[in-house]
Amino acid sequence: MKETHVFLVPDYYEHFACKMGGCRAACCEGWPISFSLEDYYHLMGEECSPQMRRRLDTGLHIKLSPTPEAYAEIAPRYDGSCPMRLDDGRCALHAEMGEHALSYICRLYPRGVRTENGYECSCANSCEAVLEMLFARDEPIEFVERELTFDLPRAQKPAVCFETLGREQEIRLWLIRHMQNQTLPMPLRMMAMGHALAALDEALAARDEKEVDRLLRGQRRIRPLQATELTPGHLEFGLRIAAEMIELLDERSSSIRRYGEDALAYFDHSFDRYVQARDHFERVLPKWDIWFEHMMVNHMFFSRFPFQDRPVSLTDEFIALCAVYTLLRFLGIGHMRGRTDAEAFADVAAAAFRLVDHTAFDRYAAQMMKELGCGDWSRIHDLISL
Repeated sequence: MKETHVFLVPDYYEHFACKMGGCRAACCEGWPISFSLEDYYHLMGEECSPQMRRRLDTGLHIKLSPTPEAYAEIAPRYDGSCPMRLDDGRCALHAEMGEHALSYICRLYPRGVRTENGYECSCANSCEAVLEMLFARDEPIEFVERELTFDLPRAQKPAVCFETLGREQEIRLWLIRHMQNQTLPMPLRMMAMGHALAALDEALAARDEKEVDRLLRGQRRIRPLQATELTPGHLEFGLRIAAEMIELLDERSSSIRRYGEDALAYFDHSFDRYVQARDHFERVLPKWDIWFEHMMVNHMFFSRFPFQDRPVSLTDEFIALCAVYTLLRFLGIGHMRGRTDAEAFADVAAAAFRLVDHTAFDRYAAQMMKELGCGDWSRIHDLISL
């Protein structure tokens, strides 16, 4: 049943438009599409053409461990393509039977609706159309209230494992403002946000409401940050960690495998090659830092950073966010060598976010970073300064 509520959304939200089969990489590419029990039986009871029935009989399967929320799925073919995708890029289900025949996730994507702690909606960076829209703007993303109507998912009780003092949304927007501080280069913005999060963690653990209020109002000075001179040794450490991280992720994700293997083969742990590719990247994409700001802010809001319903500390949430930043930077620099078009960067960034958004990346990223020797402030700074 559709419901209408006032949602907090990014200011770009109402301008988003699907490319309707015009995507260079379809959102369903390489990923199974889940159907709820209700959606499955609704679809199977619909009238359709014999051709569509054959597609459904061969492509839609009940899961091995079905649940009411994830009862069946359309599995990708051996080449990663969705069996429902037409030659012109459109979805056969949508084209023949209409939006109501789609699974809930396909009806909604790339929109993400959150109702656990207030009504919020935004779009995922894993959609190339969203990234292209973000790259076309210079001004920071703002958040506004809009009345929206959705067939809402059942609200799940959040599994936040630390105190929020009922100020979750305010805290999240405060951290986003740190990411939007354009007086600092991106690595220092990340570190400033990390130190702010550490100070907040202390105050929340002590249930010190006055201190939390001082932090959120900007009345407490966070540890000052200064740009440090990075030596080749620092950067070589960061390059090694980034390369090892990509090697591990290549084993888990088809989304980034092609980009990751290409970058690893080219850099081959060579600091000089990396510097040349990095300089080329920043020269041909002069607004790269603004684009990274938009991507990180959009991801933070979409994922409800740092309150993402999993049993990890706030510090681990920050380390996982640094892993996302490093993944984007390393893959982007590797892929853009010899290229100059923004579309090429949008493609690799969307692929990275298909890994981040569609898997449990954030659950294992912090532990992976720690095991690679990147769990303290100085090492994190080296890594994100690549």
